[in-house]
Amino acid sequence: MRADTIRYEFASDNTAAICPEAWTALVEANAHYAPSYGEDEWTAAVCERIRQLFEVDCDIYFVFTGTGANALGLAQLCQPFDGVICHERAHIQTDEGGATEFYTQGAKLFLTKTNDGKIRPGRDRKAHRATGRAARAHDARH
Repeated sequence: MRADTIRYEFASDNTAAICPEAWTALVEANAHYAPSYGEDEWTAAVCERIRQLFEVDCDIYFVFTGTGANALGLAQLCQPFDGVICHERAHIQTDEGGATEFYTQGAKLFLTKTNDGKIRPGRDRKAHRATGRAARAHDARH
């Protein structure tokens, strides 16, 4: 890493302690038997709350990790011939072990380099040109 860069540490969400409110809710939910695999009253309540917040009737699928959420979310946006522009130190590049490429069935991560970890439109021409080539290659095939 370059000496003039700012380093942010984002540990895995699987290693942080649980917040007291969530712990209390788990203790309360654990007091009685309940159906499993999303058929319980708590899952139904949170799904309904999400529908209300987003003002849409939809199915809700929970994932257990940030990697799962990131990879599955990007898979909904990307075709195998697409790409995602991200910073060279982005979590999806450094910590997710190819999950994005796996769940998108091949979409590429196009990396940018900046001292502050931010991407600014038009600043990294190489990544933009690479994604443009990928789009043009797709258009030529279809």
